[in-house]
Amino acid sequence: MRSSISLLALFIFFISCSESARKQEISAEDLNLVKVDSIQVDYLGLLNLMDVHPGSGKLLLFNMQKSLFVLANNEGKVEQEFSKQGGPDSYGSFPLGAGKFSKDGKTFTIISNQGVYSYDLEGNLVHGGRHQVSQLPAFSGRMAADMEFFWVGDKILSVGHGRGAYPNNTNDFYEHYRALVWFDTLERQVEQFMPLDENSVFRNGKAHDLSHMTPKLAVNQERIYWVHGVEPVLAIHELKPPYEQIRRVALEIPDYTFNEGMDFNKADPRMINPDSFSGFMENIKVTEQFILISFFSGVPEADRAKFENSTWPEFQAKVRKAYPPRLMVLDLEGSFLKEFALPQELSDRQWLYRDGYLWFLAPVNLEEEEDFVKIYKVGLGAF
Repeated sequence: MRSSISLLALFIFFISCSESARKQEISAEDLNLVKVDSIQVDYLGLLNLMDVHPGSGKLLLFNMQKSLFVLANNEGKVEQEFSKQGGPDSYGSFPLGAGKFSKDGKTFTIISNQGVYSYDLEGNLVHGGRHQVSQLPAFSGRMAADMEFFWVGDKILSVGHGRGAYPNNTNDFYEHYRALVWFDTLERQVEQFMPLDENSVFRNGKAHDLSHMTPKLAVNQERIYWVHGVEPVLAIHELKPPYEQIRRVALEIPDYTFNEGMDFNKADPRMINPDSFSGFMENIKVTEQFILISFFSGVPEADRAKFENSTWPEFQAKVRKAYPPRLMVLDLEGSFLKEFALPQELSDRQWLYRDGYLWFLAPVNLEEEEDFVKIYKVGLGAF
């Protein structure tokens, strides 16, 4: 008996040493993206990646053209496809961000301008309802993994970006702007917070296109980590009120070029007109050890003429080849560790961190229509 206990203790010791060694291997020099697996979902149509639930092997995808939720398994088989537009259990016109699985993977939650709703995997409403506010700002969002929300108790933390009471070619717009929002799922209240930092480029007295101000958000260890559209800055705040700023980190990217706005009298507040040449912070995720930020560095003004007169697919393909999106890795205090180009088969915008791995949607093939989408499971470090 004593011998068996000794052997068990020795086995646990070796497992612990192995795990410790693995963690030590993930140093700045070893950091890299390693493709571990891929899932091909046979589907004719464009799909956004919303969420991955590794425990159940489920994928949550969204057909934006038809407003359909698509549920697939880790073998690539589509198990359910349904719409929740229209009817008494509808979430409204469009989701404000990615849907998210519950911890057990049996339901998923959607936020919209109408309310917060949770559905089971057959599309039945489990719980939810309308926001109980007299006037709600016209939030905007994208139904994809770069627009992830976070549960904090019974509240949801998300980005609160959108049109306000004032047009974006007035100082009042920037004075009253709030980047983030709480959705209280019990009281059904909505609370905006996080004004613009006084040093933000968006306080430079210029008009900024709303698409250039889209925040991206991550939460970890009682902290909020977020980036803000075209501005190459990482902000770290306390998660609890008054949301004290822990650190504001200017991201040092020597070749980064971005749109810094236009004169108020030249801007049309009714228009959304993104600058395709501008650099942009595409996504942010936080692991147990690192902050990961994917970004497009932008096209220098001197090089822009070569991309003119191209169709949109041609423009996208040429720009991605000439200026490939990159991934920046920082420690949890915002200190730079490493940066590398993202492989062409990994989307710079649609990716998640789940259970120790990154999950990337493959970009759309702009040259020919495909009847499938691909999701890559990717490890960070030496594997």
